[in-house]
Amino acid sequence: MPMEPGDLPIVDVDVPATWPRPLADLVGRLADDARRAGHAPEYYQDLDLLSHKDIVLAHLEGHLVRARHHTRLLGHEKDAIRSQGLRLLNARLVNDRLDQAHALGYLSVAEHERLRSVNETVPEQRGWGRREDQVCLTLSAAPQTHHVDGIRRLLTYWGGEAIYWQHCEGSPALAAKLRSLGAPSVVTALLDLATPVQEGHSVFPSVVHVFVGKALGHEPADADVFYRSPIPPQRIESIVSPGDPAYDRFPDLPRG
Repeated sequence: MPMEPGDLPIVDVDVPATWPRPLADLVGRLADDARRAGHAPEYYQDLDLLSHKDIVLAHLEGHLVRARHHTRLLGHEKDAIRSQGLRLLNARLVNDRLDQAHALGYLSVAEHERLRSVNETVPEQRGWGRREDQVCLTLSAAPQTHHVDGIRRLLTYWGGEAIYWQHCEGSPALAAKLRSLGAPSVVTALLDLATPVQEGHSVFPSVVHVFVGKALGHEPADADVFYRSPIPPQRIESIVSPGDPAYDRFPDLPRG
């Protein structure tokens, strides 16, 4: 019977003490090699490390890796994630969110119809087709401190890129409405990254680059995770918003 997350050790790229010893030893050697070669830590993404990716993933087998999903959520959506987990992005998910928001009175008939009409175009015209059938996360908490601008829109406009992407610039009234809905939220999830080939998960830059970047002392080192499996509720570690200490300890994150 497969183990649940409580039975599996958790790896956090920001916390070296959580790294499995074989992984820590390998990453330490690679970081030492980079230092001896005079490689600047901030250019960790340029290191020739991809030949070590498979062994790093092997060292992560039997572990769950902490990652963060930045978004903006209504109260019932937080409840749904706690009970159902994170679903893959697709047209059905978007329509479900729009329909629920309309049914609960958050969207008017006109707003609902306009947002839904964009979602019902072909994927190439939606603007988010390349993110379809995946959950997007960051491997490190670094964006919350060092690259807040990279996640600001996700935390400011309700619905994620699939809903807000076409309205931030060209639809002032609708953009204002999307800014008024929900609360900025960071969903922390626990991922199995050890089987990326089978599941089609991808990490950019690679997992090995992020670990080595951290070992070199470059705190902003991070990666985008494109996770191709739904994340079940037992792998949702937390959901935090303004007012929660785990959110408020990052003073530059959006509050409203």
